[in-house]
Amino acid sequence: MINIYVFVLSLVAGLLAALPSYGLNSRALKILGDKAVTFGAPIFEEFLKTGLALLLGGSILVSHITFGVVEAIYDYYNKRGLFGTLSAGAGLLSHSMLGYISVLAPRLGKSPVLGITLALLAHIAWNYGIINMKVRN
Repeated sequence: MINIYVFVLSLVAGLLAALPSYGLNSRALKILGDKAVTFGAPIFEEFLKTGLALLLGGSILVSHITFGVVEAIYDYYNKRGLFGTLSAGAGLLSHSMLGYISVLAPRLGKSPVLGITLALLAHIAWNYGIINMKVRN
């Protein structure tokens, strides 16, 4: 259980991570296309979500979940209908799982770098799968 102060810092970390990620990802998508989603976005997002939580003294998991909520809201309102709802749910679930990986891995290896690295690799794999599914359809 975390106290309210840590919870608020975690929310701030997740929100602060979402803002530059949106800008960076949008710009990179225009320049690099799907490669930006597959490789660039995970790098920006994982370092920002975990790094800001650590820097502010917040919860890594809550930071990731907050980021996922922001992404879910964005997807829901920009993709509308069933696809928007599914995208929103997938975004929230995936960022929550990436947060769990980011928290669990350092406990095993004693380093937040391990958590970021494993979450980054999982994020790349997830985005690669989503992009390939989109291309096939």
